[in-house]
Amino acid sequence: MARLILRWGLCAVAVGWLTHTIAWSDLKRVWMTADRPLLVLGVLAFGPAPVLIAVRLRWVLAVHEIRLSLWDAIRATFAGNFVINALPVGTTGGDAVKAFYIACGTPRKHEAVTCIFLDRAIGVLGLLVLAGATSLVNWRNPTFAGVGRLVALAAGMLLAGMGVYFSDRVRRLLRLERLLVRLPLGRHIERVDRAVLTFRGRWWRLTACLLLSVVLQVICIVSIFLAGRGLGVGGGRVLADGWVYLAYTPLCLLAGALPIGGMELSFVGLFYGVAGLGTEAAAVSLSLFSRIIQMVWSLPGGLVVLQGGLGAAKQSGVQSEDSPTAEA
Repeated sequence: MARLILRWGLCAVAVGWLTHTIAWSDLKRVWMTADRPLLVLGVLAFGPAPVLIAVRLRWVLAVHEIRLSLWDAIRATFAGNFVINALPVGTTGGDAVKAFYIACGTPRKHEAVTCIFLDRAIGVLGLLVLAGATSLVNWRNPTFAGVGRLVALAAGMLLAGMGVYFSDRVRRLLRLERLLVRLPLGRHIERVDRAVLTFRGRWWRLTACLLLSVVLQVICIVSIFLAGRGLGVGGGRVLADGWVYLAYTPLCLLAGALPIGGMELSFVGLFYGVAGLGTEAAAVSLSLFSRIIQMVWSLPGGLVVLQGGLGAAKQSGVQSEDSPTAEA
């Protein structure tokens, strides 16, 4: 309940600030003068992203010998995206739905749920790596001073933290296994921990998933870049604007996990406030249109939800090594 109150409180503050700052006439002018073909192209350009997310999900699940057909992975991805974009539950709720659908079809439920949330973590890491790498390449550019450098440092710290977590020496020093067993629901937490540690010997798989995340994030950014050009969030230099989008769009997408208003504030603060692209109204319009893009490409997931997901057990094609029909 406290979390829900906090989410709606942040939403009210953000919407109130935007309503006080942005004039409706300015928003109307942005939409009336928008380049509609570019907006349509921006929507279409987003199309490959959900499919690549489904491919990454299959790669992550395969580490625990949980086999999922590409079609079912796509259906699960669309279902999760639909819940995220159509209901006020955030990314955690969408991932929970996706985890439920997949866990129903395998006896390795702890591992399946762990893979879903690890897949989300890889996606977040991909956003930070992309934003951080772009900021490092443009280290001397005043546009990226402050915010961009902090993101680069945050990405580096996150990678270092992963190294510490997977380190046998650190885990023995902290006696982490004994500590986990003593926690509430310790057995479940310990099994989740073992599921994560399985990836320690699969660095090539994690690297491939991370690279795929960067590719699909670039696709998302291209989609938003085209829409941004159509809405007037940009200047005359396409290449220079492209660097700004590569660095700051991932941060805005991360802010999209907050209630409505959080991403809008990020677009205004970064694209208009820091980079000086377009107007406040144009930045808000781009944020809203990016939500529309995601909503359009999540609508097929509504059919999956209405049909009851992927179906129970083995009929959906979810298999594990515990199943006699599992792939070798």
